[in-house]
Amino acid sequence: MIPTEEASARRREIEEKLKQEEETLSFIRESLEKSDQLTKNMVSILSSFESRLMKLENSIIPVHKQTENLQRLQENVEKTLFCLDHVISYYHVAKDTEKIIKEGPTGRLEEYLACMAKIQKAVEYFQDNNPDSPELNTVKLLFEKGKESLESEFRSLMTRHSKPVPPVLILDLISYDEEMETQEDATLEHLPESVLQDIIRISGWLVEYGRNQGPNLSQTEDWEWVGVASRQSFT
Repeated sequence: MIPTEEASARRREIEEKLKQEEETLSFIRESLEKSDQLTKNMVSILSSFESRLMKLENSIIPVHKQTENLQRLQENVEKTLFCLDHVISYYHVAKDTEKIIKEGPTGRLEEYLACMAKIQKAVEYFQDNNPDSPELNTVKLLFEKGKESLESEFRSLMTRHSKPVPPVLILDLISYDEEMETQEDATLEHLPESVLQDIIRISGWLVEYGRNQGPNLSQTEDWEWVGVASRQSFT
């Protein structure tokens, strides 16, 4: 009798375990089905996302290319406008500098020479790019007028501030001992520093540009003055 009860108890225990295992398997099966469904949903979402990304890429690439083209066009337009402004500036040189050139370099030599530099660049531009333009004749005439004013200013400065040294004083200076030479030099009147610097600047400009353009200096000694004054800048 006892073995039969033990067998029954053992069977019930096994049945209960089987039932638990079946429940566990059922739970696992349901979980797998849910996981599979979630996987399918995720794959579907990712496929849809990929499709949308491809559509977006196909839409953006042409826009990106158009943007690059527009940027290049903008850069070209800006470069063109800069070149146009640079060219147009040469057509305004005569108008911008005429008043200063007519008034002369006295009292504002640096400004005057800066204007002459602008005029010369305009002359070079029109000679190279538009030699038949009336603007070339205009700036050439203005350049010649400015050069004449500089020559006149040079003569005026030299005439007003140059005082000839008496020959007797020169002979005395030569004959004096070396100790007395420094003392006697004080009796010589030199050009004021500001005047000397103006003469050096004008003479340097005339030597570099004036003679090449056909000088209007009427006397040979004027060019000798120019040469002497220009050499002062190296001494």
